[in-house]
Amino acid sequence: MNIEKNKYISPEEFEIIQDSYECKIEYDNGNIIMHSDTSDYHNEIVGNIATYLKLYLKGSKCKVRIEQIEVIFDENHKYKPDVFVVCEESSMKGESYTSIPKIIFEVISKSTASHDRITKLELYQKYGVLEYNMVEQNGNIIQCVLIDEYYSINTYHQGDVYVSSVFPDFKIDLVDIF
Repeated sequence: MNIEKNKYISPEEFEIIQDSYECKIEYDNGNIIMHSDTSDYHNEIVGNIATYLKLYLKGSKCKVRIEQIEVIFDENHKYKPDVFVVCEESSMKGESYTSIPKIIFEVISKSTASHDRITKLELYQKYGVLEYNMVEQNGNIIQCVLIDEYYSINTYHQGDVYVSSVFPDFKIDLVDIF
């Protein structure tokens, strides 16, 4: 299937396109965001974060999900965060989550950096994602914490210990992520 650049794609057309592609694609207000294959290092970072979260949340009602699972924010915004946590009784539409994640981690890649840093940040803030973490592959985490409907920014660097604002007892030494 050939997708015309700069052509508006309806939510219904996106569903058809998504079913015919094997790669990770996201839907953003009539545009399709196609992702290239991730690197081994990208996958290692995602795996490390997900593993620590799963161990921390074991036995709780919260679920950790990764990359290929879609979150539907609304009809026009369907994303597949690298790592996310949902805690309430999760609403599902097929294999997609319709409940808003508590925490999202996006490992920043060159091809999607502006989408992750601008578009997703604004949307996650709008929909009330309590914590959005932009994980830079050079060893930094930019943590966006929702306070009074707006994100407040913290930055963690190599040698720091990341502390979740949602789960204050959840801490990871950045050495264990990168």
